[in-house]
Formats: sequence, C-alpha cells, structure tokens
Amino acid sequence: MIGLTPDERKVVIFMLASLALGSAAMLYKRAHPSFAPGLRDAIRELPRPAADTTAGALESAVPAEGTARPAREAKPLFTGKIDLNTANVRSLERLPNIGPAMAKRIVEYRNTVGKFTAVEQLGRVKGIGPKRLSQLRDHVVVEP
Repeated sequence: MIGLTPDERKVVIFMLASLALGSAAMLYKRAHPSFAPGLRDAIRELPRPAADTTAGALESAVPAEGTARPAREAKPLFTGKIDLNTANVRSLERLPNIGPAMAKRIVEYRNTVGKFTAVEQLGRVKGIGPKRLSQLRDHVVVEP
C-alpha cells in the first residue's frame, strides 16, 4: 500500500474485508443448501408490481393471497349523508378527512353540549375549521 494516505488504506482494508466476508457467506450457502430454506420460499411469495403503475392502478391492486396487507387501507368511498345527531364514531370515520380521533371529538361534543341544530355547529368542534367544514357540508345533515 505504497503511496496511500491512512484514510485510503482504511478504505482499501474495509473493501477487502467486505469481499472476503461476502465470499465466505456464498461458500457457506453453497456447502449448506438446507440452511434457511424458508428464506428462499419467502422471496418467491413477494407480491409482483402491477403492470400499470399509475396511482389508480396501485390503489385498486389487490395483494396476492398469503402476502402481507398494507398497514393502512384506504377508506371506502362515501355516498349519502350522515345525521350528526345519530351517527356513531364508526360511521363518522367514513366522512372525508375524519379520522378516529376527530370522530370521537364530534361524538363527545354532541354528548356534552347536546344535539346539533345546524351543520354549522360542527365548526365548534376542536379541529374543524372553515375549510374542513366546507368539505363536510355536503356529506352531513342535521335532522330534528
């Protein structure tokens, strides 16, 4: 290692050590084919990418049987209107931009203050501002 700085020598030694370890692992794998047989099978079961990689195709792709599901599934599309005075947390979660915490706050507000008399009262719930209220206005109703 003539003409190399100490840092360059360290890099060369690291590369040679990595090469040696990688070669040793390959030799061991060839000599012991029964080592970790499930690992080879798990690689075959990985889901394949969809042929059409547009955003719509990825959302509608269904994973193959036996593969892991995504951590968070998309909400089903909401059609119809929900009555704010009778809806439970689960049905409120179906609304756009309403998660479990926000749905719980809406129900708690209704339980402490009383029934909603107008959709605009939804704006008094913590976390619902004018923008979110305008998004929800078409999806909720207040029936007496």
